[in-house]
Amino acid sequence: MKIINNLTRIKNFFFNRRKDFFTSQFWKLVFRVVKNRFNFWEKVSGKDFSLNIAAIDKRPWCLHVELTNICSANCIFCAYQYQKREKIVMEEWIYRKILDEYCEMGGGELLLQVVVGDPTVDKDLVERIRLARGRKEITAIRTITNAILLDKTGIKDFLTSGLTHLMISLAMFEKDLYQKIYRTKQYDRMRNNVIELLKLNDELGNPVDITLAFRTNMSLKETLNLPDYQEMKKYKHKIDFNTDYDTWLGEIKKEDLLEGMQIRPLSSKDNEPCILFYEGPIIFSDGRVGLCSCRDYNADSELVIGDVKNEKILDIWHSDRLKNLKDRFYKGDFPELCNKCTHYVNLDLYRTKNGNERRKFINSCTEK
Repeated sequence: MKIINNLTRIKNFFFNRRKDFFTSQFWKLVFRVVKNRFNFWEKVSGKDFSLNIAAIDKRPWCLHVELTNICSANCIFCAYQYQKREKIVMEEWIYRKILDEYCEMGGGELLLQVVVGDPTVDKDLVERIRLARGRKEITAIRTITNAILLDKTGIKDFLTSGLTHLMISLAMFEKDLYQKIYRTKQYDRMRNNVIELLKLNDELGNPVDITLAFRTNMSLKETLNLPDYQEMKKYKHKIDFNTDYDTWLGEIKKEDLLEGMQIRPLSSKDNEPCILFYEGPIIFSDGRVGLCSCRDYNADSELVIGDVKNEKILDIWHSDRLKNLKDRFYKGDFPELCNKCTHYVNLDLYRTKNGNERRKFINSCTEK
């Protein structure tokens, strides 16, 4: 059944994107997915896999920090519209505690991301990035934004803060369709911000790796040929592209989307944990600690396993709560949130040389 489901997803992927077969960006996207998900040529032994998993059990590979759960848009494909938790910005003392504890365990990549929301709503975003960049243990800093508030954040300050990777989530550079998908009238502001961001990044020598992530009902070819995008082509950036969308645990329906936008089918699951269980926890804006940085938009599922306000991150990572959740996967007893998710990814990354590299990094931290 799993093989049939996966073949169906692959068939749907190519059928829904058949207009893009003669677009070089499409094949770059396909190659990137194949390289990241199915890099069989870099497979390692079963012993290496076991050692890689054991290394992650020692400490997280990376850390996800949700600085805020407030957004400046209200996208038709996002569960932000259904969020029930209090909308807040993370308190400074919580952020500093998180940063201190992460650096104490050796640091690594820091992902200032959101489940729902936009980091640029946080007026202290630039200073928080600078604070992290000032710690030698932090190897990279990544975030995502819809770019609406970048002018208020300060584009040059943002680019020179120490940020290393940025994904910009946007519909397409066509005003009417953008407003229908993102449900905001800030199109002109967003577009001007993206142009200024790319231009300044180029002038500064491209210190930030920028990806434009299109969320659209158009083909990739049509999206990249829109007149409002042409000015940006001369500046360095990568392209990501979505035409199929998650249900957000059943909240988003096909009828909520525009024609041409597809609902992604449920993921087939192996009897092993999702890779998020072996990446790093997410610290929600109120300090609660969860395992799903992807779809736990109310931060209230059984995957919430602690609270950094009164516990240490590493103690939570070593807790029986996490171990029991991992064990359930091996028994085929998936948490309710995971049962409804279309984003499940198994642990195959740790069966590759990439997994070996992660183990080496973690061992170098834990052996100090």
